[in-house]
Amino acid sequence: MALLAGRVTMSELDKISIDEKLKKLQESIDLLEVLKTKDRMSFLGDKIIQSAAMFNLLIGIELIVDIGNHILSEEFQKTGKSYKDVIIYLGEMKIVPQAFAEENAEMADFRNKLVHDYDRIDSQKVFDYLQKAPDVFRAFAKAYVEFLDKNK
Repeated sequence: MALLAGRVTMSELDKISIDEKLKKLQESIDLLEVLKTKDRMSFLGDKIIQSAAMFNLLIGIELIVDIGNHILSEEFQKTGKSYKDVIIYLGEMKIVPQAFAEENAEMADFRNKLVHDYDRIDSQKVFDYLQKAPDVFRAFAKAYVEFLDKNK
């Protein structure tokens, strides 16, 4: 729906917002790629690197869910009650492959640990997530772009 004649439509605003979020996601992916070059022992011995990894994992997961929820809401009038729901719904609505969504729904649990159980974070798990997160985040971003391009 147009806001006013000659002005940007809501869908154009949505696309701009999603594009900005995808750029921010790319920034987090780039930082995570640098951080993941550390070997396990170096990573576990450096609290600054661990903190940077946790922050960018959190930002990446937030962006994945935020963009996904936005697409679900706009295109399917469906929203998740939890972060995990959003990821599962993305598979159900074929925005991302169903198996990929199911395999990565645990990201929501990890996000919750980062936010709510930060005093009990297992640095080994952070390292493990760090190793796969950039590829997972890129796959979500690619699926979002392909979905949006198909549904212009």
